[in-house]
Amino acid sequence: MTPAVNPTEEITVLNGIPAKDIRTQLDLILRSRSFVQSHRVRRFLEFVVQESLLGRPHRLKEYLIGLEVFDRHDAFDPRVDSIVRVEARRLRHKLDEYYHGEGREDPIRIVLRKGSYLPTYEYLSANSPAGMTQRRRIEIAPFSLIGPSNAMLVGAADPGPIVEEIQRRLAHVLIREGCFQVIARPQSNGAPSAANGNGHASEAARPEYVVQGSLEFHPDHFHLIVQLEQCAGGSLVWSGAIDAQVQDLAPVERLAQSLVRDLLAPASDAVSARRQAASNECRDAYLQGRYNWKLATPGSIRESVAHFSKAVECDSGYAAAWAALAEALLVSSMFGLDAPAEAGARMKEAAAKASALNPSLPEARVALGSVLSILDWDWAAGEQALKEAIQLDGHDPVGHLAYGIHLACRGMLDSAVAEVESALELDPAALFPNFVLGWLYGVSRRFDEAIAQHLLVSRLAPDYGLPHLGLGLAYAGKGSFADAIAHLTNASQMKCRSLLDGQMGYCYARAGRRDEALREIEALRNRSESSYVSPVSFAAIHSGLGETVPALACLEQAVELHDMSLPVHLLSAEFDTLRIEPRFQALRRRIGLE
Repeated sequence: MTPAVNPTEEITVLNGIPAKDIRTQLDLILRSRSFVQSHRVRRFLEFVVQESLLGRPHRLKEYLIGLEVFDRHDAFDPRVDSIVRVEARRLRHKLDEYYHGEGREDPIRIVLRKGSYLPTYEYLSANSPAGMTQRRRIEIAPFSLIGPSNAMLVGAADPGPIVEEIQRRLAHVLIREGCFQVIARPQSNGAPSAANGNGHASEAARPEYVVQGSLEFHPDHFHLIVQLEQCAGGSLVWSGAIDAQVQDLAPVERLAQSLVRDLLAPASDAVSARRQAASNECRDAYLQGRYNWKLATPGSIRESVAHFSKAVECDSGYAAAWAALAEALLVSSMFGLDAPAEAGARMKEAAAKASALNPSLPEARVALGSVLSILDWDWAAGEQALKEAIQLDGHDPVGHLAYGIHLACRGMLDSAVAEVESALELDPAALFPNFVLGWLYGVSRRFDEAIAQHLLVSRLAPDYGLPHLGLGLAYAGKGSFADAIAHLTNASQMKCRSLLDGQMGYCYARAGRRDEALREIEALRNRSESSYVSPVSFAAIHSGLGETVPALACLEQAVELHDMSLPVHLLSAEFDTLRIEPRFQALRRRIGLE
């Protein structure tokens, strides 16, 4: 039986530290000279630590703290009464005072970061137990320069100073995180990399990863691609790209921050300890899964599921990998790659594991919120978990993306667009969020904006098939079915054939090509004998043919199967003619959308 997801189960390990050790550290602090006479801050610290250890980060809100800790009444208004904020500042000051004095030799630090009431926990470096992650060695290799137009951009024949400044920005972010030892080879240095063994470096001195980059200069901007290579196996485990101007290199730092989020973070950062794995093998499997997940093609999503599965097999306590596995299985099911029953059971197990291991992990909250929303159709509980994820780490684009899709399914399209735009502000070059933004424009019936967005993505990544799927949907929404069929054909040639089930047949039907639409139905029936085909695909074609009764029957079958693509597909234009039907409205109510 699949374990139920329990977001408030008492936990035994948090941020990689046993709960009993955290309680021991809390007791040391409360009995210290700094705290023993400060009753308010003692009560404040004890409350927030206990709530976090009970797996209830959602209770650490200013209003509730005012009631529970400072005995305010129900009419308490944090906007008027600043007691919680004032005492939080006092608590932070007291903790700093303690760790600079009595607690300087303590093994564990309890931190209450500015802007949050959720405490974080970290081993102090001198007392970290054996096996805690040491600083990773990363080399930044000289970048490749592409194109003859360097002088047009920089006003000089030598772009070297700009390239080296970009490398310095990358190194700065990595070094600042505190757990990387960065080797940056100057752009002009032709010496071989220590990573390839030709530099005669000792085995211990060789880097674990090499940051590779390519720069393509244009008259008004440059295009930067950064990839991370795992030295031991030679495989790429991360990739990112940006467009930026020489006058504003902030996007370079944001790209580096994205790399850090996916690679690992220092033990001193609570959002970080979540990503520590028991071995390099586990961590590398997780990174390869993240790399494939971000590519967001049907094939790469399948690969990501395999890599995340490997990561949790070799380290069953790897909360981030369990959370990522749940998300990958969800996307796989929404892409129509897996039957709902099998994928749903694995999703629930993965989300439950992530939440039990570390309920304060933002990715675990995203996984839980996605399962509650898309699988269980408990939209209110799903929204709460997704909001908690964003509160825990507002700089993680995945949380904003997942919440945007959640809001869209519930018909709150303007708010959904705002969330996805927030995700893109954090990771502007990410392909899948860019595609989702175009899709949102389409289901909002803003078809021209959808077309413009998908064309932009296709220019950024000419080999990426999803924008052509998006263009097909947008042109179909406008009634330009010949254009829609052309773009869907392109998508089918770019590793996205499995996403076209029903879409092509719908367009054939609306274009008056009835025989071809019927052949699509027959092809889907044949394929359904050996693999899962969503009833929603059949419903789309029947809708295009004007066959209301079989279309509704197929959608009702999708409800019975708990098809995870259904809430998303119900937004599409191909079902507009069914919206007035009582059976259509009834099935929306059955999945909690009305």
